[in-house]
Amino acid sequence: MDEIECAAPHGTARPGDPARRCSSRPGRGVGGRLDGGIVLLAGCGTAGSVLVVLVAGRLALQPGVVTPSRWFGLLDPVPFDRPSPLPAFMIIGVALLVGAWFRLCQRAHHGDLSVPRIGLVIGFWAVPVLLGPPILSLDVYCYTAQGTMLAAGLDPYAAGPTALGARPILLAVDPIWRSSLSPYGPVALGYFRLVTALAGGDVLRAVLLHRIVAGASVVVMAVCVVRVSSAARRPWALAFCAGSPIVLLQLVGAIHLEAILLALLASGLTAVYRGRPVLGLVLITAAALVKWPAALVVVVVLVWRSVAAVSAATAATAASVGSGRRSSRLRRAAAVAGRDLAVVASVVVVLSSLVPDGFGWLRAARTPAAGLTLYAPTTCLADLLSALARMAGSAMRFEDLVGPTRAAGVAVAAGIFVWLLATVRDREPHATAGLALLSLALLGPVLYPWYLTWGAVLLGLTGQAPRRVLGAVTVVGSFLALPHCELLFVDHPQVAPWFVRQGPIVLLVALTCGIAVALAARRRLASVP
Repeated sequence: MDEIECAAPHGTARPGDPARRCSSRPGRGVGGRLDGGIVLLAGCGTAGSVLVVLVAGRLALQPGVVTPSRWFGLLDPVPFDRPSPLPAFMIIGVALLVGAWFRLCQRAHHGDLSVPRIGLVIGFWAVPVLLGPPILSLDVYCYTAQGTMLAAGLDPYAAGPTALGARPILLAVDPIWRSSLSPYGPVALGYFRLVTALAGGDVLRAVLLHRIVAGASVVVMAVCVVRVSSAARRPWALAFCAGSPIVLLQLVGAIHLEAILLALLASGLTAVYRGRPVLGLVLITAAALVKWPAALVVVVVLVWRSVAAVSAATAATAASVGSGRRSSRLRRAAAVAGRDLAVVASVVVVLSSLVPDGFGWLRAARTPAAGLTLYAPTTCLADLLSALARMAGSAMRFEDLVGPTRAAGVAVAAGIFVWLLATVRDREPHATAGLALLSLALLGPVLYPWYLTWGAVLLGLTGQAPRRVLGAVTVVGSFLALPHCELLFVDHPQVAPWFVRQGPIVLLVALTCGIAVALAARRRLASVP
């Protein structure tokens, strides 16, 4: 098998750059044989995936939920009134996959692994997830219900899945979202309707089609990573983006729309970087019409291209004489901005016609914020402030504080976005967009682990990223939103409510401290001669 290419196409390698460490090392994963380390990584990650698939589908079920298939027993209901070891197996499985992924990224960064070897390892990890039932979440049934609503002539922007009445699909939808309006864009709803039509109205076939599309979307994203990253950084970028436990478990396993979203964003940015800006803007705008946070990427690309056009016009003007040529250059820059805006506007108008009420999603964009994720930083802040208020004898409650802390988080995220736009010429657009989306995910009203992929994947797209920060975010995010872990303590009436309320905060603190200690120990060992 070919060794890693050592010549970076975007510049010469610096000291410490992976390109300087590239070599054909027999027995270390770059040469012709599979070494024991590669086999161990593949086996460890696959074992983790299998464990999660065996139990996380059952744990995702809520009381009153009936799925269209038991999936060979993998979706049998779990009794919620007595202790169960299933959450422990799920946590162990996630830990095995996270550990294997972390080591894969390390070896990829050090130049030990070729791109095909990395793809092979990730493929082994993905097989159980691709073949198993929906895990960790019931969102795919909500997608199917909304597609069924459109097929029946109902508007998901005006009514929730309860409008379907006694149809079996309603029983598979999470009770929290049965009455909620759809927050997804017209491209997403058009996709739901297409899947429902292809499945002939059969719920199980629709779920399988959603899974196939999610897996294919991750493959598209991986291809884009390989195309836009330099040869030296390509192995790490592929391992980080495509092998991420959040990507495999949440985007493919739980079948979240982020798989399609990231495939469109990665394809669009790849097209922009390869000199096809119109195609790139079409794809990125389509992503924004799947989920609205991708609209930040549209704004970033528009501003970046406008600033680049103005800079080019200014440089050309400085090298020439005469106001006529100056005005000609500036008109050219304005033409670039105008054409880009026209492309975006045209795509919005055309794609919004995919569903009858194409702009109705703007009314329901706040639907996800109706939930409460106790590990969201803004929620943790409200929890901390309410505890301090109780200690001070104040009557301030958590319910009184969570609204202001959420508003403050959104305001800070907006301020970060404005600063990123003001300094857009200092970074490539994928980095600016990734920072903006990661800030929005972390500071938004609610935080789900799949939200972290918005920014993390874009930041890792070319391999030029803060590896330790992104690694820490991914490790912590992989353990968020694991369902029904309180079943470990259900026979302890005092522990279970405390775990439900404070468990996410304790988990965040423990994982953060563990990562900090591990990094400090690694740095100390590296300094020992």
